[in-house]
Parts: sequence; C-alpha cells; structure tokens
Amino acid sequence: MESSPNSLPKDNSVVVSKKSRLLRTLKYMLIGTLCNSAIWGLSIFYLKTTAPSYTSEMILNVGATGPGVNINLPNIGQAITSSSSAFGRSSDPRENYKLIAMSPAVLAAAAASLDISEQEFGEPTITIVNNTTMLMVELDGSNPANSQAKVKALYEALYKRIESLREAELLQRNQAIQKAVENAQVKLTQAQKNISLYKAKSGLNSSNQITDLINNIESLRKQRAEIIAQQQQVALQLQQLSAHLKLSPQEAADALALQTDRQFQKYLTEYADATTTLISLQKNRGPNYPDVVVARQKQEAALTALLERGQILLNRPVEQLTLERLSLDNSNGSGIKRSELFQKVVTLNARSQGIAAQVIVLTQQIAQLEARLADLTPKESILESLERDLQIAEAVFASTLAKIDLGKGDPFGSFPLLQIIEEPSLPDNPTSPKTKLVLAGSLLGSILVSTGLILIWWREPVNKAMKNIVREILA
Repeated sequence: MESSPNSLPKDNSVVVSKKSRLLRTLKYMLIGTLCNSAIWGLSIFYLKTTAPSYTSEMILNVGATGPGVNINLPNIGQAITSSSSAFGRSSDPRENYKLIAMSPAVLAAAAASLDISEQEFGEPTITIVNNTTMLMVELDGSNPANSQAKVKALYEALYKRIESLREAELLQRNQAIQKAVENAQVKLTQAQKNISLYKAKSGLNSSNQITDLINNIESLRKQRAEIIAQQQQVALQLQQLSAHLKLSPQEAADALALQTDRQFQKYLTEYADATTTLISLQKNRGPNYPDVVVARQKQEAALTALLERGQILLNRPVEQLTLERLSLDNSNGSGIKRSELFQKVVTLNARSQGIAAQVIVLTQQIAQLEARLADLTPKESILESLERDLQIAEAVFASTLAKIDLGKGDPFGSFPLLQIIEEPSLPDNPTSPKTKLVLAGSLLGSILVSTGLILIWWREPVNKAMKNIVREILA
C-alpha cells in the first residue's frame, strides 16, 4: 500500500510544531524562574542585610488659651481679665512649633546632646492631630532605647529653643517699653514742673480754691444781708425810742454821763436847794433883801459850777436849758425810769453803730474776695489745662510701667505653653524592615510576574493561528 505524497510532510510539520511549543514553554518557565528567584532573592537579601529600625512616639500639647489682663488705674482706667485663644489667630502655633522642631539649629542641638551626627540623628516626623491642640512626634533609632533618647533630646532642644525665643522677645519688648518709659517720665517731670511753676506764679493751687472762694463770698453776702436786716430793726427801735424821749442818742449819752458824775450831781443838788430857798424867800421878801441876795448868790455860784462841770464832762459849752433837758430827777422815782430808757437808747445806738461797722467790714471783705475771684477765674482754665496734661502724663507713665509687669507675667503670648501629654515611648517591635509586608510584596510580585508570563506564552500561538486563518481566507 503506497502512502500519500503529502503524508510525510504533514507529520514532520506536527513534530516541528510540538518541538517549538516545548522550547517556548521551557523558555518562559526559565524566565519565570529567574524573575521569581530575583524577587525572592532581593526580598530575602533586604530582610537579612537591613538593620532593624525602632520608632519612638511622643505627644505634645500646645496651650490653647492665655490670660489677657488690663491694668486698673484709679480715675484713669479699668481692669479687664479675659482669656485669648492662641488658635484664634491667622496662624496655627503648632505649625510654628513644627517648623522650629525641624529646623537645623534644633536638630543640631539635639544630635550634639547625644554626641552623634545630624545624619545619624535623622529627621523627625511631626504630625498635627486634627481637631486637637496636639502634635505627634516620631523618630527612628537603631534600638528602642536609642529612639526614645532621640525623642527626649529633640524635646529638650525644642524647649530650650522656645525659651530662648521667649527671652529674646521679652528683651526686645522691654527695651522698647523702657525707652517709652523714659520718654513718658520726661514728659511727666516736665508737666509737674510746669504746674508747680504756674501755681507759684499765679497763686492758684487748685480749682477747689475757686469753689471755696465763691462759697466764702456767698456766705459773706448772706451774713451781710442778715446783719443789714438786724441793723434796720435796731435803727427802727432807736428811732421810735428817741422820738418818744424827744432827744438824740448823743443827748441820752450826755445825760447818763452827767448822772453818773458825783461832782455834777453835788452841784446840781446845791443848785436845786439854792433855787428852792430863793423861791421860798421871794414869796415874803423883796429882791434886795439880804437873805434873798445871799440865796441868789448861792444859786448863781451853784449854776456856774454846774455849767463848768457840764462843759468838762461833755467837752463842749452847755447852757442851763440844755442841762435842764438832760437832768434826771430822781426825787419822785421817775428819774430811774428815764435813766433806764436813756440807757436803752445808748445801748441801741452803740449796737447800731457796731452793726454798721460790721456791714462795712463785710462789704470790704466781699469786695476783696470778688476782686480775688476776678483775678483767679481766668487762671483756672490754664491750671485745668496743665492738670489735664499732668494726668495724661501720669496715665501714660503708669500704663507703660504696667505693660512691663504684665509682659513679664505672660511670657506665652507669641509662643504658647508646650506640655508633654505622652512621654516618649519605648518601642517593643521594630518598625522596619516589616517582614510580613516584604513577604507579601514578594508573593504579589511573583504572582504578577507569573501571570504576565503565562499570558504572553498563551498569546503567541493564538496570534499565529489567527494569522493562518487570515491567509487561508485571502488565498
């Protein structure tokens, strides 16, 4: 039986195809083996050669509030105490602290405290915890104690740096305020000097002096009005009594002066006796009768002595008629009553004169005080202006001094208080290398490589078959 001429080539083609497929499969298997070996080899090499790293954590809290205090100065201001939030500003103080902690100066200081290089110390990882006032600080180390020591050193360096910044800020503020204090003190001294010189020059010590002067003038006016009313009352009484007695106050005083003189009263008695004797003798005898002549001579001698004594007492010439008007006869007791009335007239007259003198003195005093008031009133506005300048200078000086004290009492204005919430931790397990993560990554890499090679291996025969089909269709 003869074979078909096309049978041998067909068998050879099948054999060649199987051999080619086998070679291609072996090729991809070799590539896959090499790739997986490389992945796992590198992973194992990384795990074996990489030194373990431990991470220590620390949580810091940034003070959220600070005291806001205003000074209270009597007659100048008021005291207000409030709390201001450090997070109510346009910037977050945690960001400032984060930048400071990661600054080269702080890192260098922290590394120097551990006697290691900055490269060995490393760079911290600082995380701002949202919706809190806290910061989380992380640092890697070769062992748990080393990482913990690094975090502690970083905190100490950060704290010292913040303290130095606070001191520098306080120093700058104090220098500026000290200069302001010196300027305020110069102005205060000048204001005190100005007001002292003006008081000495003007004679006006305070505005109360004007008020007291006005009160004194009003008091004197009231007193003068009362005394004038009293004077009018006394004058009316004196006028009525003088009209009743039909003599003036001077005449009443003269009568009292004559009455109280014993010599005058003796001469008056002798004159009265002589007159009585003469009258009784003239009834029965003529004018030239010796007894009548003797009695007349005695009467004339007594009258002459009486007029001379009256002139001496009253310091002016007097007449017989005047003496008769001023005479107080006590023979029937009426003289005593008239004497009392005369005494009242004299008393009222003296009282009226005394009151009139008081009115004159009060009027003079009022005029002097009014002149003083007219002189001091224009000066009051100048004094008030100088006092106002002095009060302003005192207020500025006192408030400036208060700012220094308040600034010293609140050193956390620009740099809020920093507190450790959680001490640097001592890690139990290394943070790198992570064996499970590396192995999982290697496994995933192997799966991806293997899957890719299988897809490539499967894609080549499919492509060839599709090309053959296309050729047959075109043929």
